Amino acid sequence: MNPNTNLTYLLLLVFAVSLTGIPIVDAEISSYACVNAELQEISPSSIGLDEEFTLGINLESCGTKTPEDITFEIISIPSDIIVTENLVTNVSKLTYSTSERYLIYHMRTTPDAKPGPHLIKMKLTYANKPVDTEKYYEVEIRVIGEDAEPRVSSVETSPEYIYEGDTVDLRLGIENYGEAIAKSVVVNLDHEFKGIKTSTIGTLGLNGSQTALFKFKANRSGEFKIPVIIEYEDDFGKQQDEYTIGITVLDKKGSLNLASVKVDPVLPYMGDTVELTMRIENSGDRSINSIRVYADHPFKGLKESFIGTLDPNEDGPAVITFIVDQAGEYEIPVTITYSDDFGEEQIETKINLIVLESSGGAGTAAIVLLILAVIGGLIYTNYRTKKSKDEIIKQLMEGSGDSANDEK
Repeated sequence: MNPNTNLTYLLLLVFAVSLTGIPIVDAEISSYACVNAELQEISPSSIGLDEEFTLGINLESCGTKTPEDITFEIISIPSDIIVTENLVTNVSKLTYSTSERYLIYHMRTTPDAKPGPHLIKMKLTYANKPVDTEKYYEVEIRVIGEDAEPRVSSVETSPEYIYEGDTVDLRLGIENYGEAIAKSVVVNLDHEFKGIKTSTIGTLGLNGSQTALFKFKANRSGEFKIPVIIEYEDDFGKQQDEYTIGITVLDKKGSLNLASVKVDPVLPYMGDTVELTMRIENSGDRSINSIRVYADHPFKGLKESFIGTLDPNEDGPAVITFIVDQAGEYEIPVTITYSDDFGEEQIETKINLIVLESSGGAGTAAIVLLILAVIGGLIYTNYRTKKSKDEIIKQLMEGSGDSANDEK
């Protein structure tokens, strides 16, 4: 064929294609596959704890070529959401007249699901040339929850009437008035006394109640407003509520006291061995333990006596023996110590002791004579009183007789 003729045919072909308006390359590309995934519905729209719901997904063809080898899968789901269907769905072709495929997933939240947004991640894959196409999606599921409301429902103290110095057992009733379980409940008592300030309860169910126990030493009197801080977790995470209780501490009452003191001999002389007996009385309403009495005297001998435990309204002797080697008048400090739940407590007081100087046998004889003289004087006085009474009676009798003779 003539080369000029071939060139003419080629020019005519190019002209014909240009008249149709469809380039050769565009004709091949215009035929393509396309698939989109669209969220159809979440039912119900409000999802609570331990509740079932459905998730609907539409697969829709968006190209000019029938999509093939389609895979839709859930690739990530929160641990507190359970899916009952298979996580992977395969579709060979989207050949329906509507070019749609509807997927339904049945799901459920766990009883301890955390309220708030939850992301479900999905992946769509379908065949395409020259390589497969991958698309990623996220669906937000919002879980709603309820509030717990642990509150102070009761206040009890033992003893009921608190005095300064008492050891107090405090019982706080804690009740859940909310619509959700209160977990990890801790009750803090922000008091200014020495003692226990924190009580752990644990879990409070709906309308559930438990007791928080505290113990403290009421070391001063007055009216006290004590903050009660309740820490807990509910459907919305960690929470903290604060309440206030009132405690009245009355003026100090005696619990341990020095009931009596006995010194034997009563008036010791220098060189005498003295037995000092102090009776310690528990006038309170609680048993008191580890009672010791310490007399800080300046003499040689014992200074401490151990009593032990005294029950309410019980007393016990503290006996201390020593030798007085100096005359004079002494004010001896006495310290009574005891133990309770918060350590050692003490009470301080004083006693007086007089020690006479020794004057030998003459002094002793003089005292004996003085005592005998006093006794003799008492006997003589009694004798004189009796004699006087006899004489008066005799005179009265004689007077009565004379009157009778006169009448005759």
